[in-house]
Amino acid sequence: MTEEIDAIMFDAGGTLIEARPPRERVFSRVLEKHGGRIEPRRIAALLAKADGRFDSEFVKLDGRNEAAFWSRYDDFVLDELGFKGDRKRFTKDLGETWDDIIPKVESWIDFPEVKSILRILKKREFKLGVVSNATDLARKVFDNLDLSKYFDFMILSEEVGVRKPSPKIFHLASATAGSSPSRSLFVGDKLAVDVMGAKRAGMNAVLVDRVNAFPEARCIREKDLNFFRRFA
Repeated sequence: MTEEIDAIMFDAGGTLIEARPPRERVFSRVLEKHGGRIEPRRIAALLAKADGRFDSEFVKLDGRNEAAFWSRYDDFVLDELGFKGDRKRFTKDLGETWDDIIPKVESWIDFPEVKSILRILKKREFKLGVVSNATDLARKVFDNLDLSKYFDFMILSEEVGVRKPSPKIFHLASATAGSSPSRSLFVGDKLAVDVMGAKRAGMNAVLVDRVNAFPEARCIREKDLNFFRRFA
């Protein structure tokens, strides 16, 4: 990191919060309906591999026309598993299962270390923000999890009309924090969308790689948010 940091911004999903049940269990349950029995642990590893494989394509998602992307993503995992069943039906069933989970506020939880880390950073008087390619569901989830009180602002792509990795949304974040990009730190779980996007905007950045999707990433890479404990 190049200079002293005034503001710290976080991605939401995969960085601060995640859906429950976890994605590998959802995938496993749908797979079982289609005649496959695979341990969720193996599926988790393959999903992480797919995250890395499709990272550059993930950048192009617009929040609306994403079906083709997720079909290719699922096909990659199914190829790795040697799945021989009806892939169109599988993808349809998986999508419908997620559509029943994702929109529900109660489906989301914060990662175990999140609140304690945010308390540490709040005591240090950093300006804290959330910058996410998301809808206002994120606000409701943060309220439900009692996370909103830790943040000075939340910038959601649906509300501001621009998505990561555009520099515009990162510049908006640093301006909202009353800081400059070079004195701001962005923390996220996607290499191209979060880390590379923030760096192109002139920010410092840390990749939180909880699932080991980017083992060869050339950036500051942490397995969770506990690295912030050194700020205590």
